[in-house]
Amino acid sequence: MERITDFQFVESRGEALESVQRAFYSKQRKAADRFHWLFPPDKDERVSSLVKWISSMSFGIASFGLQKFLQTRERGALIVNAAYRPVHSPSEPAFDWVTWNQIQRTMDRILQESVGYYNPAMHVIVFVLLPSPSGNSVAIWRRKLSIPNNIRLAYQAQITQATAALRKEYPVLVDE
Repeated sequence: MERITDFQFVESRGEALESVQRAFYSKQRKAADRFHWLFPPDKDERVSSLVKWISSMSFGIASFGLQKFLQTRERGALIVNAAYRPVHSPSEPAFDWVTWNQIQRTMDRILQESVGYYNPAMHVIVFVLLPSPSGNSVAIWRRKLSIPNNIRLAYQAQITQATAALRKEYPVLVDE
């Protein structure tokens, strides 16, 4: 039987998110000016190849995301910066788990609704980011990955316990 820990991916431990801090949390610009959701992923080779890789690795990434949910016991999402490659592993993308509280502070409606209202027992949300050269904005793509049945069933007790402890409401805060 596959175990949830059989799926390991590179983590940036926040390093990949440094270049998007201003785009994520700036109070000088509205979220609609900082987050760009409608760019086609094939406009940038880094993004298109990363989205394809995520699709091909979806079961492992979903299992990894479930592991992060069970560790933090908080709604969240995996984020990967298409412009970042870790020094120790430049051939692999690096992931970060961001929690609801971090997402809510962005004031972006789509980010908050994506993280606040998915079923963490069934899916993992992955955001692919491409920061602008200035760092003031970010193009962003969202993928919803299904957690493999065998992993979900093997960890059903932990999932049930973690989801029971989640808050009942996730208020979406926007700056519109």
